[in-house]
Amino acid sequence: MRVLTFVLMILLTTIVSSPARTLEEIVANIGSYTPEELQQAINSLPQQEKLKLQLLLLTYAGENKKVEELLKKLYSGKLVSNVILLPKNIPAIVVDKTNEILYVVKMDRGVPYIVRKFPCITGKRPGDKLEEGDLRTPEGIYFPMYWKTNLPPIYGLGAFPLNYPNLLDRKILKRNGHGIWIHGTDNPNRPPHSTNGCIVLKNEYLKVLKSLILPKRTPVIIVSNLSYSSKSEFLSVQKSLINFIFHWKKAWEETPENITPYLNCYSKNFVWERGDFTSWVRYKRRITKYKKWIKIKITDLTAAKDGRILSFGNLYVVRMKLDYRSNNYDSTTNKLLYIVKEGKQWKILGEENL
Repeated sequence: MRVLTFVLMILLTTIVSSPARTLEEIVANIGSYTPEELQQAINSLPQQEKLKLQLLLLTYAGENKKVEELLKKLYSGKLVSNVILLPKNIPAIVVDKTNEILYVVKMDRGVPYIVRKFPCITGKRPGDKLEEGDLRTPEGIYFPMYWKTNLPPIYGLGAFPLNYPNLLDRKILKRNGHGIWIHGTDNPNRPPHSTNGCIVLKNEYLKVLKSLILPKRTPVIIVSNLSYSSKSEFLSVQKSLINFIFHWKKAWEETPENITPYLNCYSKNFVWERGDFTSWVRYKRRITKYKKWIKIKITDLTAAKDGRILSFGNLYVVRMKLDYRSNNYDSTTNKLLYIVKEGKQWKILGEENL
């Protein structure tokens, strides 16, 4: 046991400046290390990864009480609060830019759980993307639009183009640029933080990810660091946001009788493809004159929390399949709502179709 303790002290206290890696990546490539390289790789792990290694060693040694204590320290009832709601069997992708880890998150009994994770590579420069060519990976919530192949070898197996820049990027944050993809690589030894803004995975990892992603349905949440909350805090936000969505739906259905409650769901800073809040109100009042009835069905509901705290606070993005029926118009769309909290009230800051 003294030997085990000594080994743990070495592994957990030695600090080196080499790039951090995940424990899973070290295990996957363990046969390629010399003993010295293996020690260096372990020493460079982030603290949470070192705690996981400690957990494995203590479990192997039969130290069940210490294992229980460490599990509480590692997870302590916290949930990944970037993922609020997902349809059944639809995962979310959360990209931690700082540690260059891509997480696959699913919902179980109404709360999110990390089910897979892969090492990835992000932009050469830290921070949020501001303009084209700044070599940064944007932060925000996006959706893979389609799977793209027949690309140059540098893109590896293929790519999922993301819907960057989205409505808020263009209209409120004034960000430009294009071509932000999740893609593979023909270089299995590509160094960390070496892309022009894309998210890059080894082909073997991208192949697994490809089987999990559904275009226009799987949210990709790109953050500097994951957000966590207690289960009670998480469920409170989840319930409140869902209630707002269905309040908005009901108010929309009742606009032929009274449009005011529906318009009250929108922020005065609201943007859409054709303008601002004033033009939206004018448009909605004009078309509602011809409505006798409206029926709306919402399915495939997804909700995610942006990792940034912007000038208007936390941003939430809700995606849904929306079936709209009225006396003079029918449609089915993939709708995106960009939602913020103004005081104690949820408000829609932006709305677009995917």
